[in-house]
Amino acid sequence: MTSRISLAARVVLIVTLALAAGGAGIGWLVFRAATEQAHEVFDGQMVQSAELLAALAEPGDLRPWWKHHGENEDEEFDEHVDEEAARRGGILPREVPLGRRFRQRMVYQVWTQESTPRQIVRSPNAPDLQLPATRPGFSEAEWQGAPWRFFLLERRGRVVIVGQDAAVRDRLVHEIGEHGFTPLAIGFGLVILLAWGAIVLGLRPLSRLAAEVGALAPDQLDPFEVRKRPRELEVLVTALNSLFARVARAFANERRFTADAAHELRTPLAALAAQIQSADTAPDAQTRHTRLQHALAGTQRMARLVEQLLAAARLDALNTVRRESVDVAQLARDLAADLAASALAHDVELALEAPEHLIAQVQPDLLRALLRNLIDNAVRHSPAGADVTISLQREAHRLRLSVADEGEGIDDALAARIGERFVRGESAAGSEGAGLGLSIVRRIAALHGGTVSFERGRAGGWVVAVLIEA
Repeated sequence: MTSRISLAARVVLIVTLALAAGGAGIGWLVFRAATEQAHEVFDGQMVQSAELLAALAEPGDLRPWWKHHGENEDEEFDEHVDEEAARRGGILPREVPLGRRFRQRMVYQVWTQESTPRQIVRSPNAPDLQLPATRPGFSEAEWQGAPWRFFLLERRGRVVIVGQDAAVRDRLVHEIGEHGFTPLAIGFGLVILLAWGAIVLGLRPLSRLAAEVGALAPDQLDPFEVRKRPRELEVLVTALNSLFARVARAFANERRFTADAAHELRTPLAALAAQIQSADTAPDAQTRHTRLQHALAGTQRMARLVEQLLAAARLDALNTVRRESVDVAQLARDLAADLAASALAHDVELALEAPEHLIAQVQPDLLRALLRNLIDNAVRHSPAGADVTISLQREAHRLRLSVADEGEGIDDALAARIGERFVRGESAAGSEGAGLGLSIVRRIAALHGGTVSFERGRAGGWVVAVLIEA
């Protein structure tokens, strides 16, 4: 199993590559600038030497100029430099004294500008023939089997030619460039090490946070302290705290669902088992049939209870709803048609008061569940021959839905608790309801940014009104 690179190593690698790329570019520019300046310095030396020779040159032999510098000493030094450079692969010896280490191998001649040029002075290693400089200014040419750089100056009837060994010159130029590049390379290496240490130190709060998260117990969902964290970690810690809160709510919903299911299903299951057992011991077929019908009714009530428990659990897990344009009037007509058979079985008539079209921004499935619970609750709590009226209308930017029944209603003390889970009116005590319908209605209304209110009807009974943002 391959291990993934850590965040610290990733950042260090990226910074190292960036610094290395930047350092290489800067080093190349420094090296190039140093070598160009060194070339300019050496060219300036050649020009200065040529101008000096032109100023001092007079007819006659000027050999004493260079003899007092020590011809043999210069030749011995040049031989020493060449031998050491060859031995070191072209690198000049660093132990050479500073004055001679950067001393160039030069050659010069001074000629007269006559129809027949005459050499009036030359360096010890210069030939009798004119050096291969063909034009005024700088030029490159082969001499004695090696590349040389020459400078030719014409002044006051004299032609001065100064030459430098290009190989020795290039070695010196590159050495000067290396002297400028080496400290830069060492500096960038130190910067990379310091950056690595700074990154590791800067990411230590993240490592501590990871250790804190890793040490949490499965049921430990207390929020982390945000204020003492670095600013960059505040967003992460806030997101973790939000996640902990959602997980805690999910755990609470699961525990509540388990407790509700255990509490509400225990009695129906026991009653269903007793009815089935009594049917098995019935004295005659008619009694058996009656008891089986009671068992079937108990099974239907339990199925509705399970459906409502699951619906309540799903609603508890929601934080927002996905709204879309819905014709609420048409949705209510379709739902009333679906529930007409159930209302007829209870001898209740449904009536809808709504405009032809009423467009609202709602979640259609949840709104259908809200209306179904309101209508079903009203039908079950209305006496035979009663009417259940469904009303829809718009109030500014809100949608008002109300369902009115003609039941006995509830007293004022219980009205304050209607809408809580498993709270039922007195008239519903013997019905198949579980006290979940109105709690589901209240939760759906809250998800739509709405409220639920309970009022007494003008002709008796009870009116449940829902106002939602739509």
